[in-house]
Amino acid sequence: MNARYLLWISAPVVLSAGVIWLSAQEPKGDPKGAAAEGVKVAELASQLQAREKSIAQKEADLRQLEQRLNTLQATLDKDRGELATREKAVQEALAKLEQLKVRPVIDTQIIRTYEAMEPAAGAQAMKELAGQNMDVAVALLAGMTPKKAAKLMDQLAPLDAKLAGRLSERVGLSKPKDSAA
Repeated sequence: MNARYLLWISAPVVLSAGVIWLSAQEPKGDPKGAAAEGVKVAELASQLQAREKSIAQKEADLRQLEQRLNTLQATLDKDRGELATREKAVQEALAKLEQLKVRPVIDTQIIRTYEAMEPAAGAQAMKELAGQNMDVAVALLAGMTPKKAAKLMDQLAPLDAKLAGRLSERVGLSKPKDSAA
């Protein structure tokens, strides 16, 4: 077999194989393939726009929520400040109340002096003392023996019933300074 003969036989076979291969390939200028690709790009572009719009709406919603949260935080901070002020006022009032509940220490000599007085004169002196310093009057009355304090209060009631009531209340609610600690 000579080379020429081989060339004459193999050339048509190679050309046929090339034609078959080229026909299996999708042509580049095919309008159907370009249209399909264009549809995909348009579809992707519309999906992208829809997604961007959704993200923009979510961002706007988040900004509104952030503004609302800031407003609520400011209100909460203001309320905390008012609550702290009120708590301080309540603590001061409680401290003042506790201070009122504690009787000052009175010298036993003055207590014995009031106990030795006639009840009518002692009641008049107690009325004057209460007008000047209620705390001292309460401590004095509380330091007296119950029997002598009762006689003095019996004489004080007709003179000033309101004063007698206030003294009784304060003596009942107060405690000696020694037991306050």
